[in-house]
Amino acid sequence: MKTGLLSIGFLFISNVAFADCKAALEERLKDDLNLTYQQFDQTDDAGFRLLEKSGCHTEAAILIKRFITHNNSKESSLTWHLAQMEGLAGNYQHAIFHANKVLDPNEDSSNSKMYWNDFVLGNIAFWNKDKVKLKQYIANIEKGQNFKPNQINLNYLNQLLKNFDLSYKQALSED
Repeated sequence: MKTGLLSIGFLFISNVAFADCKAALEERLKDDLNLTYQQFDQTDDAGFRLLEKSGCHTEAAILIKRFITHNNSKESSLTWHLAQMEGLAGNYQHAIFHANKVLDPNEDSSNSKMYWNDFVLGNIAFWNKDKVKLKQYIANIEKGQNFKPNQINLNYLNQLLKNFDLSYKQALSED
């Protein structure tokens, strides 16, 4: 009996959270499509980040897609954040699809300080549950860890490796 009531309680709470996320998305769609790229993507208290902070990752992905379409945006960071939101929502195949779009075909790690492709591919390896490849991309980034963005990305991928058996969302939220 207690288990049944507990299950009903969780179902109710998850439906309320879903309704809140849906309402939050509808509210964001009213004004956020007309924000500048900087306001929408690069500001902590605006655009998709408000949905992200509320744990509304599916809705954040929807908002980013709508923003891209509405503004005919070409900024790769929008597509990368879309991939991340899809990953956090557990939509790994969508995350992989969008992440592949932000790979830099001209990246040459011998001439570049930034190991961007290894970072993106490391995320893809996690979504594909390929631990061997994830370790390979981490090892590549370690070569350039004296460059601060690489160090940040290395910490991020190490967090995924440390919590490899968890979901993307859980892996990134664990200490």
